[in-house]
Amino acid sequence: MHRHGTPITLNDLIYSIIPNLNSAEKLVFATLESLIEAASNPLDILKRTDQRQAFGLEVHRIRINLEHLLDRYRTELEAVLRSEGEYTGPVVEPDAQEADAIRSAVDIYVHVCAFQRGERPHPVPGRESMSRQRV
Repeated sequence: MHRHGTPITLNDLIYSIIPNLNSAEKLVFATLESLIEAASNPLDILKRTDQRQAFGLEVHRIRINLEHLLDRYRTELEAVLRSEGEYTGPVVEPDAQEADAIRSAVDIYVHVCAFQRGERPHPVPGRESMSRQRV
């Protein structure tokens, strides 16, 4: 997974960052659903429901910005897809919101991996990483 400031190619974006975001999203939503179903305290249910909604909004914001970035590289993207990953494509030059979306996607994945390794008590990133500038 890419660290902040590392150049990212179209190949990285479509074969690593986006699939990793998809995997992290599925795990977070499944975990939150399990916690909501198992909760007996209405405050716990409300907390987890709020987390699910905030996380869903953050993922939506990320996806909108990634789609915008991919649209700008449509021709190169088609070449990368046709090559089935053999062609890495250009290093992307995201605008500020797109760069933030990439960082957020990577942060979510890193956080979820840490949760899976037992290094984090919860799969949902904290509010600090989900309160970035909105589209």
